[in-house]
Amino acid sequence: MSGAGEAYHLLNKAIHHYENENYEMAITLLDEALLLNPDIPEVHYWRGKVATHDLNQESLEVAIVHFSEAIRLKNNYPEAYFERGKVYLQKGEFEEAQKDLEQAVKLNPKLKEAYSLLAQIELIHGNDEKALEYLNKVSNQEGDDRYYYSLGKIFYNAGKYSQAIEQFNKTLEKNKYFVDAYVYKAHSLAHLGQYEEAIENLRKAVILVPEEISYFIDMAKYYFELAKEQVEKGEILKATENFIKGLQIDYNLKIEPKYIPVMIQAAEKMIESKDFKKAGEVIDQLELMIKEPEYQEYREQFEKLKKSYMKVLPLKDKVIKFITDIYTK
Repeated sequence: MSGAGEAYHLLNKAIHHYENENYEMAITLLDEALLLNPDIPEVHYWRGKVATHDLNQESLEVAIVHFSEAIRLKNNYPEAYFERGKVYLQKGEFEEAQKDLEQAVKLNPKLKEAYSLLAQIELIHGNDEKALEYLNKVSNQEGDDRYYYSLGKIFYNAGKYSQAIEQFNKTLEKNKYFVDAYVYKAHSLAHLGQYEEAIENLRKAVILVPEEISYFIDMAKYYFELAKEQVEKGEILKATENFIKGLQIDYNLKIEPKYIPVMIQAAEKMIESKDFKKAGEVIDQLELMIKEPEYQEYREQFEKLKKSYMKVLPLKDKVIKFITDIYTK
């Protein structure tokens, strides 16, 4: 078998391993193929495809190099333009992404996902009408996850949150790992006052991308908004628990002074029902806050609460509390 023939044989084996998610073996075979014949555009294309599965910066750069080489060897290669455009989009290089995606659909107008990605770029630039033009090129009956997501963003930007949620739900039916769909669904729900559902969707986003701090910050804010609603309904125990959850996520949040008596009253109820653990959490949080000038008027009320708590606290818990206070002061 010639060098080119063996390279194509290795390429086919690599594609098989890629499709079965055995990316390490696919890389090994593709690298062997490149040694045999570095001038086969498809080998570079698939080497770039494999690299995109590792989302670190170095791998994305490797992917761009291989897609670029595939294009150099075969200029009318729509799939290579499309994949390189996707990588540029992941890197936030929107101008380069747009150029590649436009070239991809010019060479192959049937690449419907490219229109969805172009719509996303227009959304990022605030061009909703242009985004909708691109989406109209994709059949609604054959919509992919990015199509529904982009349409959801258009509804979201227009303040039509119920319609946005419908589209984000369709996105997630197509792709349950679409993080931004969870995030914008959460924000849409929050705009409609459905904070519990908003928090649940942000939790799902956090599971997928735990390093994204903004998801935690938004979740904490929604706990606070939920708590405020519960105060209005007279559900002071639930409200206090949600204030605490919000503060445990983002300690920089500030509780309005008018809610301090609510939290004190809730702690008193917790003590009455002998739920000392929850009461202790509330008291510990209040103790941190009460030092701030805006809460000073409630200091006497808090000290009374703390005394009553320590009085009924079981001996073992008293000792633990005493030791903890020593080390935290």
